[in-house]
Amino acid sequence: MKITTRPIILLTLLAVPVLMLLPVGHATTATCTGTTGNAFVPTGPPTNVVTNQVDGFIITTESFGLCFTGAFNGDTQGTVTIIVNTSTGNGIFFGQNTFTGTVSSPSGSASGTIFVPFAATFSTGNFQGQYTLYGGTGDLSNLHGFGTIQGSLTTFVGTYTAHFFTSS
Repeated sequence: MKITTRPIILLTLLAVPVLMLLPVGHATTATCTGTTGNAFVPTGPPTNVVTNQVDGFIITTESFGLCFTGAFNGDTQGTVTIIVNTSTGNGIFFGQNTFTGTVSSPSGSASGTIFVPFAATFSTGNFQGQYTLYGGTGDLSNLHGFGTIQGSLTTFVGTYTAHFFTSS
């Protein structure tokens, strides 16, 4: 069954309350100001949402935006695939985004864009995962790194760790 409406409608129809957490969290809108520490918040609701149900799993792909503060100060735009087990409400998500802004590391600050693939698992309303950094432009062209992400599915507000290294 292919459904191309908002995930919240599909999840409501399926009456799986735990699954409703993910789309509701994506609906939060915030700006890049006023957040402290290594944090991220959605910049608006997801777009280009496509949802399918296959053998007890709900698979959603969507585009998103996030605002980062802390070691990363700027915005990301990306795509994500979300897979939810309808019997448990647990699942995974993975994707890629492009960060545009300033990265502050022990060796100083640099601005530009950089690719950020990520993957995470979620259960009981929370997610945790990892990301990497590569393919930067501008002053970020020699930056590489990795870190962790964690946060709430109800708000999609979270925190991250960051580890950087540069190549010559």
